This record gives sequence, C-alpha cells and structure tokens, in this order.
Amino acid sequence: MMNFFQPSYWFTTQSPEVTGMLGTLVFILFVLCFVLGIVGRIVTDRKEQDRFRREIGGRISDLLITSGLLGFILFFFSFENVQFFGARFWYPVWMIMVAVWAYYIVRYMRRDVPAMKARSASRAAAGTYLPTSKKRRKKKKRR
Repeated sequence: MMNFFQPSYWFTTQSPEVTGMLGTLVFILFVLCFVLGIVGRIVTDRKEQDRFRREIGGRISDLLITSGLLGFILFFFSFENVQFFGARFWYPVWMIMVAVWAYYIVRYMRRDVPAMKARSASRAAAGTYLPTSKKRRKKKKRR
C-alpha cells in the first residue's frame, strides 16, 4: 500500500494488472458511465421541454459517454499490456479530466443558466411591446 503513494509507482510506463476483482470493478465503472450517458442522452432528448435542462442533460451525457469510451480504451491498453498507453498515470489523468469537466458543468448550471433565463425573460417581456409583422400575428391567432 505504501507504493501507492510513491511517484515511481504512478510514473512508470508499465501497465497495471487489470485482472481480478479490481479490474472487473474498473471495467464495470467504465461500462456504467457509457451506458448511463447513452440513456441520459435519450431521456433528455425525448422528455425535457425546457431547453436549459435539455442542454445540461446533454452536457452530462456527453461527459459520461466520453469518459466511458476513454475508459474502455484505457482499460483495453492496460489489459493488453501496451507499454505507454496502458500506463498507470493515465488513470489519474482520466479522473482529473472527469473532475474538471464536471466542474465546468456545475459552473454552467449555477452561473450561466440563471443569467440566460433572466435574459430570455427580459427579452420576452420587452418583446410584448415591440411591433410584429402581419404574418406573425396571423400565426399567433391560428394557434
């Protein structure tokens, strides 16, 4: 366990052993990310009416699909003992990539979406006083 915290453990080009229970759990994690990403994309495309929620769901789905696919590739290289591409240091790089991407999604949800909602509400409120063309008025009356 002490080797786990040594830089020489992580920065070697030898690929880790991904057989056994730990390898199975890592593979299940990658499969789960990929499948949840696909299911999330389908659900948000079909169910969500709010464009902001659909955008957030799409971003989360993109994160899960991409991280699952990169995890499959990383797992394959580790399983086949490819010298550089199966190295241990790619696993922390993968986790850092997921954490940074998740940070940007959370930042988008907390900072950008409320600002865009307020901007679209103010535009809608100001749009009621602006003149429209006759074609638009006819379309609105038909609905």
